[in-house]
Amino acid sequence: MKVFALCLPLIAACAAADPPTAELGAARGALDEAAPSAMEYAVPEWTAAQAKLGRAEQAFAGRDWRAARELAEEAEVDAKYARALAEGERVRER
Repeated sequence: MKVFALCLPLIAACAAADPPTAELGAARGALDEAAPSAMEYAVPEWTAAQAKLGRAEQAFAGRDWRAARELAEEAEVDAKYARALAEGERVRER
């Protein structure tokens, strides 16, 4: 059990060593999906997600995989939130 506990930091370091291309792609996709409705009903939220993706791409370019991964994941969640908020507003208008 102690050996496993000692290996956890190594496992985490290995996971952070891979470029987060999938996470960046997921964030871009979420932003693209959210854009049509969010640009009408949730502009500040969508803009914040876009800015976070921009920071993720900068971190990726600087080979800071951990920061790029975290920011991309946050951007994806923010974009999904913007989309949900926009859809809610759109439905309320009807």
